[in-house]
Amino acid sequence: MRHYFLHLGLAVLLSAAMPSLSQDIGNSGVQMYNASVAAAKLPAPQKKENTPVQVFDEKEVLKISQSAIGNQLGDYTFTDRSGHIVRLSDYRGKPLVISMIYTHCPIICTATTRSLSALKLSQDALGTDSFGVLTVGFDTENDTPEAMGDFAKRVDVNLPNWKFVSADPDTIKHLSKDLGFVFFPTAEGGFNHITQTTYIDGQGKVYLHVYGDELDNKTLLQPLKDMIYNIKVAEPGLAGLSNKVRLFCTVYDAKTGTYRTDYSYFYGIGLGVLVSLLITSWIVIEYRRSPKRNYPNHG
Repeated sequence: MRHYFLHLGLAVLLSAAMPSLSQDIGNSGVQMYNASVAAAKLPAPQKKENTPVQVFDEKEVLKISQSAIGNQLGDYTFTDRSGHIVRLSDYRGKPLVISMIYTHCPIICTATTRSLSALKLSQDALGTDSFGVLTVGFDTENDTPEAMGDFAKRVDVNLPNWKFVSADPDTIKHLSKDLGFVFFPTAEGGFNHITQTTYIDGQGKVYLHVYGDELDNKTLLQPLKDMIYNIKVAEPGLAGLSNKVRLFCTVYDAKTGTYRTDYSYFYGIGLGVLVSLLITSWIVIEYRRSPKRNYPNHG
């Protein structure tokens, strides 16, 4: 009987303790989940209570953007993620791709920047130092050089001529006007903005805009090819001829999504010319060896 009462007492104690133990485990699991989710999220800007409500009129925004084509950019100064000064004039003489982002953008800016990573796939064909890429943080309150550096790491960008830069509010205001880039803050703490990638020619003028955050590689690369070789083909002499040949031989490979240099057309022409010369030489030699030519009939 003592054993029976002992087991019964233990059972009562366990039954009383189990709900509390189960609740503790449940609370611990919820806390761990919440902590992991919080750690995965970026700190968002604070909600702005007095932000005026602005309507994002797509037609008007697109009109402003398109009207900027042909604009001459000022020689603005930026600070890159390493603290070095970057000037727009540093890129004169070659094309430049400019993308305006803000680092707390939850999806769109990250997707746009990752799409631009396709540019590095065609460096060998277009030239390693033939163009530059500039990602500019327009949220001057939060897009510090350190924040731009963290953003670059998150999107895993590794291109020598691609810089992530910050600027003061006045620079961002004037640059945005030159580019036709429209943005304004929202009450939730983020921004409404046009999603555009801008191509600047070698003279520092707006050449073209492409729109969207998930662009196919050819859409991104074709403007660069056009600008790079249109600039170079004007060169005189052998350098100009060489660039004309490269322009003709730089082809887009749909399978890999990259441009590559393909000289097979010229190799074929060269081989054809060589074969023609060999055949012509053989005919001339055989003609000279002909008995009729060596011993003409004088009768």
